[in-house]
Amino acid sequence: MADKSQERSLLLRKNIFASFLLKGWSAGVQLLLVPLTIACLGNYVNGLWMVIASMLMWIDNCDIGLGNGLRNCLAESTAVSNERDSLQYVSTAFVMLTIIMSVVALLSVGVLLSIDVYKILNIDSTLIIDFTQVLIASMIITCATFVFKLTGNVYLALQLPAVNNLIVTTGQTLTLFSVAMLYYLDSRSLFFVALAYTLSPLIVYILAFVYTFGIKYPHLRPTISAFNKSKVKSLVNLGVKFFVIQIAGIVLFMSSSLIISHLFSPESVTPYQVAYRLFSLSLVVFMLIITPYWSATTDAYKRGDYAWIRSSQATLRKVLVGIALILFLMVITSKWIYRIWVGDMVDVPFTLSLYMAIYLFEIIFSQAYSFLLNGMGKLNLQLIMTSIAALLFVPLAILIGRHTGVEGICIALIIVNLPGTIVNVIQFNYVLTLCQEKVE
Repeated sequence: MADKSQERSLLLRKNIFASFLLKGWSAGVQLLLVPLTIACLGNYVNGLWMVIASMLMWIDNCDIGLGNGLRNCLAESTAVSNERDSLQYVSTAFVMLTIIMSVVALLSVGVLLSIDVYKILNIDSTLIIDFTQVLIASMIITCATFVFKLTGNVYLALQLPAVNNLIVTTGQTLTLFSVAMLYYLDSRSLFFVALAYTLSPLIVYILAFVYTFGIKYPHLRPTISAFNKSKVKSLVNLGVKFFVIQIAGIVLFMSSSLIISHLFSPESVTPYQVAYRLFSLSLVVFMLIITPYWSATTDAYKRGDYAWIRSSQATLRKVLVGIALILFLMVITSKWIYRIWVGDMVDVPFTLSLYMAIYLFEIIFSQAYSFLLNGMGKLNLQLIMTSIAALLFVPLAILIGRHTGVEGICIALIIVNLPGTIVNVIQFNYVLTLCQEKVE
């Protein structure tokens, strides 16, 4: 057990180090993309692109949780060296997701053709004439991307998140190159920018799929013949819980931009998203650290190594102190950061920066516990709390937003997420206490 714990910790540290290098590059790419995209589109149209990007996150989570279901199931079968089950889990997930995303694509197109998106999003039709077409093209490409994106979940299950980060970072870099080309070639339409953002990751994921299952792990290559109905239950039972949690989270994030566009204007979405992009860098840093813990926790929990899980949480608490300090420094220097980053193109109020920092620390604090609970498959309370948060958020955000402006959206996010954060802490300590009592 001790040897396995040391091996698990060593692999985790290697992946965190490699992920930091990759995400450092990724963060730079994301920072460059923001002013470049604004320069291409302007505040108004860029705000609409931010709304589209938020909508695409719905598509990105319409797999009924299969990605995370595969992540846990494959990690468990790998822990006991069952290659037959591993192949069947991978194949079943790919087949099911292909069917699901085909249906999602058809339904999305049907809905978009039957509604007036201009009226819903308060869009000036004289400024944007092809918004519906942009939405349709973006959603179809995103659906295709999400099927191939399962490749990344395979690496996550094998405790190799750095490889998944390499795939994601490569796609982002290609996006930056594509948008830069559009800027310098003066092809700055919303349609071309949408294609640059959506096609770039699809190309990279297709190449990763070919390499992974053709060269690296041919024994896991998904085939229709390896599809196993009995594996559907395992993937879906766990996956549906992940799915509901993901959808609840996306409701909170995506509806923020929609509410701002509806209450104020698409242009008001830009400062909100700029503030989010800046302070979410802290979340990016934390995700680099926490992501390897998910599958490593699954492995430890499967083997009964509860001491390793408790030790991991103690390490993460120290990390939280560092994240809090980083966010504090970001808030007090935000005025100068915005000036260097986006110049005078966007005006972000100090209060918006402050509330955004508080909201993101709350999310980070919660994930320090929820990711370990995810690895142990303890999802029921998270499912309940995130669902309640999603139901309460929209009416509360509209109520507070009407009286306090865009900052009110952040205040509402802080309020509705607080109970779930508290519950995650309590549940983690309760589960670990029970597990250790059984061993003793």
